[in-house]
Parts: sequence; C-alpha cells; structure tokens
Amino acid sequence: MKKVLIIVTLLLSMSLSGCAVNITPDSFIYQDEEVEILLNLQEIETKLATSSETAVVSNISLVTEHGLTLNGVKLINQDATANVILFAGNGMKISRSPGILKQFSLIPANVIWFDYQGTGVSEKNETLSIDGLKSDALNVFDFAQETFPEQLPIVIHGLSMGSLIAGYISSERPIDGLVLDGGITSVPQLVDNLVPAWSKALSTVTISPELTEINNVELVAQYTNPLLLLVGNEDTTTPVEFSHDLYKASTSKIKIMKILPETEHGQTMTKQLAVDVYKAFIAKLVCCSSTS
Repeated sequence: MKKVLIIVTLLLSMSLSGCAVNITPDSFIYQDEEVEILLNLQEIETKLATSSETAVVSNISLVTEHGLTLNGVKLINQDATANVILFAGNGMKISRSPGILKQFSLIPANVIWFDYQGTGVSEKNETLSIDGLKSDALNVFDFAQETFPEQLPIVIHGLSMGSLIAGYISSERPIDGLVLDGGITSVPQLVDNLVPAWSKALSTVTISPELTEINNVELVAQYTNPLLLLVGNEDTTTPVEFSHDLYKASTSKIKIMKILPETEHGQTMTKQLAVDVYKAFIAKLVCCSSTS
C-alpha cells in the first residue's frame, strides 16, 4: 500500500543518517492533502458489467458522531449470499481500487465500503487519531447493519491495515464472519518486519502508544465465530507468518487459512481461488449464523 512505501523510505533514510524514528498515527496512516469531490460511479459500473448483470452500485454517506462526513459505495446484488463490510488497506481509495467490487460481485455478496477519514471522498479531520478511526468504524458498522438487506450473515473484511479495524469491530459488535486479508498481528511487528536488519543497528524506532496498543492477536483470541485468513505466499509486507500467528491464536471452531500461490500483498481478492474459498466460507456462515 502507498503508506507502507512511505514508511519504508522514511525508515531507510533515517537509518542511514543514524537518527531516531518516531512513528505516530499521522506518519503511519495515509491521508490525502485534499479529499476528492465525488466518485465516478460510471467507471465502477463498467467494471461490474463484466461480472454481474444484477449488481447495482450507489453512493452512500454518513455523518459520524464527531461530525465528519464519510462517503463510500454500496454494492447490492439480488443473488447475494452475504453482507460484507470492507475496511481497506492503508491508502487504498475507492476511486483507485474499484476493481475489488467486481470480485465481491462474483461471490456474490453485497458490499459497503467507506473511504477512511481524510482519504478519497471522506472529509478530513483537523487531527488524526486511532480512537477517531475506531469510532468511525463502529459508525460504519451500525450504518451498514441498518442499510443492508436483512436475513443475510454480516461479514467484516479487513485488508492489511483494515484487518486491525476488523479485529477491533469483532470485539465490539456481533458479527457472523471475520475475514483478515493480509492480516496484521500488531503495528510493532509490522514495523519490525519492514525495517531491514542492517538498519536496526543504525537507528532507534519509537512507536506511539496509540499504535502499540493495537494487538490483533489478542482481539482474534477473543473472537469465537467463523474466521477466514487470506494471504499471498509472496506477501513480504504482512507475510504468511503473521496469518499463522493469528490462526494459532484463534479460538474459533470454524477457522480457515488459505495461502494463495503467486500472490503479493493486496492481491488476494484478484484471484479466483480467493473467490472460491470465500464462497465456501460463506456457506458455513449460512449454515451456522443463528449461533452468532
């Protein structure tokens, strides 16, 4: 993701000069200088036309409890087998990555996806905080629960940084299924993985408490409903080991981990194999959603 590349560049430059690096929410989480005015729905509809004749996409908007307006898209498919709330990766905007909606339409699933605050078409706050993002995520979940068609299981899909948001929601709201896609265990482990071994002796990396306190391993250990882990075997950002750790920590009776061959970070949902695994996972939710 875009922000990961920025972090790596920052860490490398600081390491070469022997400086201390302080990672804060502002430096870790991508935000646009100026937010976009509106989404090009026609472009999204064009992509969907090749995969589904029944999928309908529309603009959606909500005002958070802190007064920010978040904007996004809703994909509704008359044949949908699940309602998916997508929390994307760091710097992944709807306008730049609409193709993922096509993949969800192949399942088929209904999808709600909002740009994060200060990204894409969502308003920017004066200050960025982890608590603010958590609050936004709960607002998005509550909005989706009221907006989605009823009688379908609700799945939270978190991609990369979004996996931390998804893990948090699973501890705060009742959900039928959790999908961690290129899942992160914790920010310190992610940063440690991104910093080359040779540079660690040349610099000191400090991570703000807001970021160090997020521990997805602990959150997953508390979650007991069905869990799906997707990861590419060529993912060097959130490597397979991260998903292994999350799988081992999980106490879910239904837990599936799928390693996709020849797949890099952020590419899992572009693969037909991931769509097939998703279909099988949702079939288990339909069977067992009454226990959630």
